[in-house]
Amino acid sequence: MGRSFKAPKKSDVKQWRKVELLWLAGFRFHTNTRSRKIAPYPEHLREVEKFILDNPDHPFREKR
Repeated sequence: MGRSFKAPKKSDVKQWRKVELLWLAGFRFHTNTRSRKIAPYPEHLREVEKFILDNPDHPFREKR
């Protein structure tokens, strides 16, 4: 997952689904350095689809 991954509560199904969708889209959870301007990951499941579409070249997204 990456060094900066913070697991949601076991019972938080929506947050786990958000993590799964980001992972499947190639996003990894690396340390976010403050010196780089990086779009933060979405906080809510409902924001994930738009985030994935809007960030094809995100530095924490693996190229396929």
